[in-house]
Amino acid sequence: MFTDHSIQAQLDAIEHSASFEEDSGRLVDTWTGADIGLAAVEPILKFMETHPAIDYGSPGPLVHFIERFWMKGYEERLVASLNRRPTEHTTWLLNRVINGLKDSQVRDGYIAIMRGIASNTAIEDEARALASDFFARLAL
Repeated sequence: MFTDHSIQAQLDAIEHSASFEEDSGRLVDTWTGADIGLAAVEPILKFMETHPAIDYGSPGPLVHFIERFWMKGYEERLVASLNRRPTEHTTWLLNRVINGLKDSQVRDGYIAIMRGIASNTAIEDEARALASDFFARLAL
């Protein structure tokens, strides 16, 4: 049985891996085979919050995994993560959500979150700069 704690422990075990992207791909395969589902999204996002400097890939196996739950609860978990600690990678995920939305009212709500990240001086400069760049493009 997989729990938030066991998923977190698996991610922590590969944190310093020279082949993080490949190793995270193996974890994703394990989770997929175990039919773990949406339950893995929260611990993955929390890992990204506490490890913002890791190169997760573009977008990488973890992103491909969590985006399987698009319109199935992933977005709410992403917003909760952004409220706790926006990072470059989670800000980038928010931009991917915004780009995939058709409903302008829903999209505007997510754009407001991006604007908030762009103006948040309490977060890392890299995340704020990325949010500012995305927001500038979205505001056009």
